[in-house]
Amino acid sequence: MKRFISILASVVLVASLSVANAQTNDFNGHWFMQLQGGVAHTIGETNFVDLLSPSAAVSLGYQFSPVLGARLNVNGWQGKGAITATKTNVYKYNYLEGGVDLMADLAALFAGYNSKRLISPYIFAGVAANYAFNNDEANSYANDFPTKDRYLWDGSRLTPSSRAGIGFNIRLSDAVALNLEGNSSFIEDHFNSKKGSKADFQIKALAGLTFSFGKAKPAPVVTPVVPVAKPAPAPKPAEPVKEEVKEEPVVVEPAFESLQRNIFFVINKWDIRASEQLKIDEIVEALKNNPDTKVRISGHADKATGTASRNRFLSQKRSEIVAKAIMDAGIDKDRIITEYFGDTHNPFATPEENRVAICLVK
Repeated sequence: MKRFISILASVVLVASLSVANAQTNDFNGHWFMQLQGGVAHTIGETNFVDLLSPSAAVSLGYQFSPVLGARLNVNGWQGKGAITATKTNVYKYNYLEGGVDLMADLAALFAGYNSKRLISPYIFAGVAANYAFNNDEANSYANDFPTKDRYLWDGSRLTPSSRAGIGFNIRLSDAVALNLEGNSSFIEDHFNSKKGSKADFQIKALAGLTFSFGKAKPAPVVTPVVPVAKPAPAPKPAEPVKEEVKEEPVVVEPAFESLQRNIFFVINKWDIRASEQLKIDEIVEALKNNPDTKVRISGHADKATGTASRNRFLSQKRSEIVAKAIMDAGIDKDRIITEYFGDTHNPFATPEENRVAICLVK
């Protein structure tokens, strides 16, 4: 238990340092509720199956960030113990345990937040109070308990406990997930009326559902920034001429000045989507029609997601993949200038717009 709490404390420390990187524009702090049922096994002196008993739990919690959450948990139902003096006698009793758990989402911590992730593992640890009652069966076997091993109690007992475990949320929709969880409660040694080494252990395997309230918000619609082309200058009116002379109006073709296209990418990706390929085709056409021009490609990544090193890598890949697409269309590499900025410079207002390679033809 001490080792698990140390591990969880380390995870929480790393998580606290990672919250700024882990949060994205898609995450909302939200409430959640869990309903669980399964089996419990109280460590004892007879075979494993004889000491299995039903267990149920209900939790209400809040997810503060993509990584960190906390919940109030109430669980219980039945525990079992056994006496093996002359023969094996299994006895039942009831309990109710309520406490608070600190939770850490491992997938969000190590891989970043993704509201569409299929499986989200988490670990937790917490403290609780255990209320045990209905110990009549154990007391009916009072004479069979060895004196040195007897911790018999009658009526009810309220004792502190602690718990830790691991669970998995398997996404069914934005609001509902299938929940699988295993945990262990560490309870004062009188819990099963038998004297042990230090404490009683009750191991639980549970399954149920996790309901999230207001987990995700709609992603903002990204409107690509398209430069407005300057209108062609109107031709000067023709001067009056003599009737016998006809002058054709002169049409002035505007000189090519510049063309900018913003190639947007999906989070953590650098492949070119079909919708963005049309913009690259426009760049290639402008370069072919204006052989004295060059294109500068500037790669970016949004600073709201991921680490600085990962974002530098993403911006480089985005710049290079656009340059390759232009070269594959027949443009000489000497006319292509590439650069990348990672997340050190975000030219646009939203994270989605800053996952971009900006192409400027001049």
